[in-house]
Amino acid sequence: MNNWLLRIPQKYWAYLALSLWGALSFMLLHKTSYGIDEGAAQALLLAWSVADNVVSPIVTLGLPDFRAVFLAPVGFLWTGNVLAAKIATIFVMSGAAWAFHAWRQRSGDSEGALLATGLLLISPLVLDQIDTISVAPYLLITFALGAWSDQMYRESPQAFGGMYFAQLFLCLVSITLHPAGLAYPLALLWTWYRTPLNTKHRNYFFGGIVFTVLLALVLTLGWSHVEWFTNPIKGLSSLLLGSADSDEIGAFRWITGIGMLFILLLVIWKQASNLWADLLGRILLVALIIGVLTGDEIFSMVALTTCLYWGLPLLLQKRTSSHGGFWGQRGVVLLLTVVISTTFMTIDKARYQKVLEGKLAPRDNLIKALVENIESFSKDEHKQNSPTEKPFRIASQWPARTMLACQCDTLPLPPSAKDEQALFAMLRGVNYLIFDPRDPVNSSLSHNLALMDARKVETVALQQGGVIVEIKESPFAQKQ
Repeated sequence: MNNWLLRIPQKYWAYLALSLWGALSFMLLHKTSYGIDEGAAQALLLAWSVADNVVSPIVTLGLPDFRAVFLAPVGFLWTGNVLAAKIATIFVMSGAAWAFHAWRQRSGDSEGALLATGLLLISPLVLDQIDTISVAPYLLITFALGAWSDQMYRESPQAFGGMYFAQLFLCLVSITLHPAGLAYPLALLWTWYRTPLNTKHRNYFFGGIVFTVLLALVLTLGWSHVEWFTNPIKGLSSLLLGSADSDEIGAFRWITGIGMLFILLLVIWKQASNLWADLLGRILLVALIIGVLTGDEIFSMVALTTCLYWGLPLLLQKRTSSHGGFWGQRGVVLLLTVVISTTFMTIDKARYQKVLEGKLAPRDNLIKALVENIESFSKDEHKQNSPTEKPFRIASQWPARTMLACQCDTLPLPPSAKDEQALFAMLRGVNYLIFDPRDPVNSSLSHNLALMDARKVETVALQQGGVIVEIKESPFAQKQ
């Protein structure tokens, strides 16, 4: 039996391990349409609209990021199925982990790569990113594919060949996903500047990358779904504790975030030369510098990957000694691995309990309250045998997420108005407003609604995640 097991190639054991991880990860995900990232919701809705040939107001939100390319197959095959998109994200994350492991193993760090991949896959932050269909898994696999594509091109260079256009396409994808995606084309430019195969190929890449970057910046229109200059300490605390449910963070998260920042800076300081000499490491290093400007969980995912794949080798550099006791035989690495994995699995268990209880983040609870309010109104209309069903139209701060949950027409919030009368005139055909009044961007909207007559608008719900306002009197009817 043992001989038979030993004859099985290691890659099949890896396939089995990733399959088990995928099945367990699926159990830890929410099975509802709540909690989806705004950009992912927009990409899914666009794919579903195209697949079913349905006219949808989702086109008014602009061009989605290139998650739409990854999610298009499941969007066409399983239209309306959010779980299919989450399963696709599990496959993408497993592919990214496999590629990072193979890259570091090729660099001679097989032991550290194996430990880093295992810890990365069980981290609460990775599960959070999969559950929200976040940019992070897609950005990581784009970075890894970009590094492998550059290696393949250099092994058999062919001007304007498949690997050339593949790298340009990956540059386009990475930039549209997140500002940190600029790291890949910048690192690629530096690589071809310092170590070109020849002048002709270098000029080809310079011209192609510059054109692709400019095109991607035009398509993104400023990364509308990205929140700039958020607290990076909050993001770094999620490396160990997972995503925070609210915008406010307590003392424990502050301490954890500062500790993670210290570890990240230590890894960068110790491994700066190795990171910069390696294309994938150089991409991650530049992504960290750009990601500080956002401080979000995408920055945290890049930091987690850097700490695991380049931080663990620092502890594995010392040679083991059979006479050194526990500490001389990888004792520090073993203890640290047990502590981190236990912490990760404890938080994963708490997450599983939240999934069973149906607990959602504050903004998702607000959207759920809106859906329940619309459903109760529809039931009342049905009981009264209304001849015409009232169409619902929502103006939301999170239009794609709201449209995905309520399955009704949803538009962005109206622009700033000079007074309440001008705002009320903009609300023609809108039944509900849903937004966060504490967001400084919505200060003008909140002020004008507060001055509006109570017969025109009514506050349906005021929660931690925001407010729901019902438009009771139609501006169009008032004019008539």
